[in-house]
Amino acid sequence: MRRHYNMLFLIALALLGMAWLFRTTPSHADDEAKPSKNATKEEKPGIKETVVRAFMRKKLAASEKILEGLAVEDFDLIAEGAKQLKATAGAAEFMAFNDAEYVEHADDFRRIVNKLSVAAKEKRLDGATLAFLDVTMSCVECHKHVRSAKPGE
Repeated sequence: MRRHYNMLFLIALALLGMAWLFRTTPSHADDEAKPSKNATKEEKPGIKETVVRAFMRKKLAASEKILEGLAVEDFDLIAEGAKQLKATAGAAEFMAFNDAEYVEHADDFRRIVNKLSVAAKEKRLDGATLAFLDVTMSCVECHKHVRSAKPGE
């Protein structure tokens, strides 16, 4: 019984971590006055930024499927979420930067998602849960890098 409580605690912790990671907080730019109709094109979010945001939402939705699958021990749902993460990891939009550290984060993400997929296929709840925690940590580390990196570096 204690093992189940520990597992539920880890899942809840992962959910909170993912919610925190992908939360949308107002920026200092939101505090400024709205741009006028004559605002230049550069002041509006670019197409790349819009695509990246939509792409990240897809990854978040896949992560939510995985978490739900872990919580209810639905290996098909876990596998479907992992499949979606694999698909996103293979998309061109996944590569927001091209520096060595970012490429390493991307490779780690793919490797960990594959580990999650295998654990789901083998119906190993503990293995899938640990792999999902690794996925979450991978996301956090990569997002820290992206926030600190400057485009073009």
